[in-house]
Amino acid sequence: MKRLSYLLFLLLFIIYFLCFQGVLSHILYYNEQHELFLYSKEYFFRHIGSKGWLSYLTCFIIQFFYIPALGSALLAGMLAGIYLLTRYNVQKITGQPDKFQLSLLPSLYLFIYTMSASNSLTPVTGTFSVLLLLSCVNFLTVKPWKYIQRIPYPAIRGKKTNTLLFIMVVLLYAGGTFYAFIHSYNRNERIMLMAEKNVKEKRWENVLLLTKKYLDSGRSNQLISYFHNLALYHTGELPYHLFDYPQTAGVKALYFPWNSDSRESEYGHFLYEDLGYINEAQRWESEAMVVWGETAPHLLNLARYNITNNRPKVAQRFINLLKQSHFYTKEAEQLEQLLPTQKVPGLRNSLPPTNRTPVRFANIINIGPELQYLCEQDSTNQMAFEYLIGYLLLSNDVVRFADNLKFIRHFSYQKMPPVYEEALYIYKLGVGDEAFAQTGFSISEQTENRFRQYYSLYKNKEMRKLQAEFGNTYWYYLNFISPYGDKIIKH
Repeated sequence: MKRLSYLLFLLLFIIYFLCFQGVLSHILYYNEQHELFLYSKEYFFRHIGSKGWLSYLTCFIIQFFYIPALGSALLAGMLAGIYLLTRYNVQKITGQPDKFQLSLLPSLYLFIYTMSASNSLTPVTGTFSVLLLLSCVNFLTVKPWKYIQRIPYPAIRGKKTNTLLFIMVVLLYAGGTFYAFIHSYNRNERIMLMAEKNVKEKRWENVLLLTKKYLDSGRSNQLISYFHNLALYHTGELPYHLFDYPQTAGVKALYFPWNSDSRESEYGHFLYEDLGYINEAQRWESEAMVVWGETAPHLLNLARYNITNNRPKVAQRFINLLKQSHFYTKEAEQLEQLLPTQKVPGLRNSLPPTNRTPVRFANIINIGPELQYLCEQDSTNQMAFEYLIGYLLLSNDVVRFADNLKFIRHFSYQKMPPVYEEALYIYKLGVGDEAFAQTGFSISEQTENRFRQYYSLYKNKEMRKLQAEFGNTYWYYLNFISPYGDKIIKH
C-alpha cells in the first residue's frame, strides 16, 4: 500500500505538471504577471505588514513561474505533495492507514481551485506549509495523538481486498475530478489571457488565431475585439477585414474609453503605445499600477515610456525596483543603459515633448479627437490613419470619413480597400456627383454593381442571402449592426 501511495503521488505530479504546461499554462502566466517578488527589506516589511507571511511565501514561489517548466513543477509538486503529506499525517494521527484514500481530496480540490486565474494561490501554499509543519511535528514527537489512536476504526483485512479498494476509490475520485475539471474549465478565460500574452510578445498571427477562435463561436467581447483589431492592423489587414465579424460594440471595438475600471486599466496602453502616443500610454500604465501594484509589466513599461519622454530620473526609479527582482534584473540593466539616449528600441514617440509644445489635454473618453490630432501632427502615421478611418466608419460618420480619407495618399495601398470604397459610395449618394468630385476619389464600376445587388436583396427582404453575400460590407454594418442606428451622421 505504501508503494501504491508513492506511485499515486508520482502520477498526480505528472498529471498536474502536464496540465500546467498545457491547458492551464495561462494560470501560471497570469499569476507571474500580477506579482513581483523583490529581494529588499522594504518589500519584506511592507508585504508582511499588509498581507502576511503566507502571501509573502506565495509571491516568492510565483516568481519562478517566469520559467514555465519550473513553475509547473513547483505548483504540481505542492499539489501532489499535499496528498502525500495528508496521508502521512492521517496515519500518524489515527494510527491506521488511509484505506479510503481521503488524503486525495485536499489535493484534488485545490487543483480544481487553481483553474481560475482570479483565485489566489495562497491557499495552496498555506495548506502545503501547514501540512509540512505538522509532518515535522509528527516525525519528531513520540505518539502525540495517543488519545485519538484509542478510537476503534473499521478494519479491512487482506492484501487483495486492500488493493482492490485502493483502485476502486482512486478511480471514483478520478472520475469525479475529471467531471469537475470539464465543468470548471474556462476556455474563454484562457483565450483572453493567451491573446494578451501574444499581444505583449507582438506575435500577431497567434493573436488572430486566438481571437478568431473566440469570434467564430458567435460570441462578442470587447477585449477580444480590441486585440483582434490590433492584430489586423499589425498584419496589414485592418482596412480589408474590419467588418469580417459583427462589430456590435461600435467604436469600442477599437479602444477602451476611460471608465475607471480596474480590469480595463491593464489594456489601454497597448493601443496608445503602438500609435506613438506615449503620454497617454504612460497615463494608462500609471493607473494600472495604482490598481495592481508594482508588477513587472507596469514597471518595465513605465521605465520605457519615461526614457522616451526624457525623464531619466523617473525611469531610474522603476529600473531600481526591477533590479531588486531575480528574473528582471537583466532587462532593467538594459533599460538603464538606454537612459542617456532617450530612445527605446521598438518604441516611437509621435508627439515628442519640446519646449514649444503647447499644453494639450487628452480626451480620455473619446479617442476620435486624439486620432485626428495624431494624423494632423504626423500625416505618415499609418496606424493613426487606419484607426481614425475605422473609428469614423464605426460611428456612422461618413461625412468626416470622406473629409479625412485624403490622408490615404501618404500611404502605398495598391488599391482602395473595398470597405473604404463602399463608404465612399454611400457618401456619393448623399451629396451628389458634383460635391463628390471635389474629394478627388472615384468609385469603381464593380462597387456600384455590388451595391445594386445589395439593394436588390435588401428591397426583396432576402435577409439570409444578404448576410451570406454582404455580411462583411460597410453597407450591412450600417443597416443592421451599428449600435448607433442605420443613419449616417450629418454635420
